[in-house]
Amino acid sequence: MSETASKKTVAERKPWQKALLGVIRWTWLPLACVAAVIIGMVVGYVYLGKQEPGEMLDMGTWRHLFDLIFADN
Repeated sequence: MSETASKKTVAERKPWQKALLGVIRWTWLPLACVAAVIIGMVVGYVYLGKQEPGEMLDMGTWRHLFDLIFADN
């Protein structure tokens, strides 16, 4: 009985509802990944590193990090 009830609700959805569910189905994972990166940057740079939040977005900070990682020893 529950199978027929779920088929009815799928058949009764409007086209805009189907489109919205499709967009949500394909975009939730990339958006969650971007949010996780931003939260990780804030926790790591601001709270653990005790730096200013504005410096996190400064290009000089990222250039310095790149130089530290890929510098010749």
